[in-house]
Amino acid sequence: MSRITETETGDIKNLKILEDVLVKIAGIAAADVDGVCGLVRSRVHFADLFTMAGKRPLVDVRISGGAAEISLGINVSGNCKVKAVAEKVQQRVKDDVQSMTGIPVTKVNVFVYGIVFENPDV
Repeated sequence: MSRITETETGDIKNLKILEDVLVKIAGIAAADVDGVCGLVRSRVHFADLFTMAGKRPLVDVRISGGAAEISLGINVSGNCKVKAVAEKVQQRVKDDVQSMTGIPVTKVNVFVYGIVFENPDV
């Protein structure tokens, strides 16, 4: 179920943005960073044992006090600096969500779950 976030921007007093929109923006922003090989489920929930885990988004967005906290997991390329990629993802997600929606982002949690090495001898 998607929740709606309300903000006040300029002349628009009741702008409503679904959390699904924030999830989509954050996912696209993270995937566009050089060195990111893909998104991974950021958290394992107990309910996933009983439901289809594929229904949960790859990005977790929580709205509190009109600001967003975003969590996501990534795999990175083996030929890059992991810390630098994770920091670029944090900044890119924060900038894109704030500029496209006007909703402030207080925190972007990036979990690196794997490193992908390309093996040319396959």
